[in-house]
Amino acid sequence: MARFKRSEYDGVLKEDSPYHSHQIVSERHPTPLFLDNDENLVMWSGDGDIPEVGDKVEMNTPIRYEGVVQSHFVEFGYVGMRVLPYPEYHKALSQQGYGNLPEAGKKWTKEDVVYNYGVDIYKGDKVDS
Repeated sequence: MARFKRSEYDGVLKEDSPYHSHQIVSERHPTPLFLDNDENLVMWSGDGDIPEVGDKVEMNTPIRYEGVVQSHFVEFGYVGMRVLPYPEYHKALSQQGYGNLPEAGKKWTKEDVVYNYGVDIYKGDKVDS
């Protein structure tokens, strides 16, 4: 069962919103709203559906890399993903300030995942099991 399902609503900011100038949400580009399992409305900054845990994703931030969604988080109303990058991207991600990510075959910790939002996604599809 999907953790998030598309609602019938989109989010738009009022003219006097302090975020309007940052174009986080604008009337020209409404933000799709999703319902989580608890029926809370959350925003998604990407196109299409929110990738589920276990989905393979290709990200643009901080560098272009591929990985697998490990879990989700919500900050400021937006859903984000904790992505476990594939080992071939560890060195480049470490050079971008993500610490010393473990080498291939070494044990991962919760801190080794990379946090991204929908706007950072390049594409997403299911990992073949």
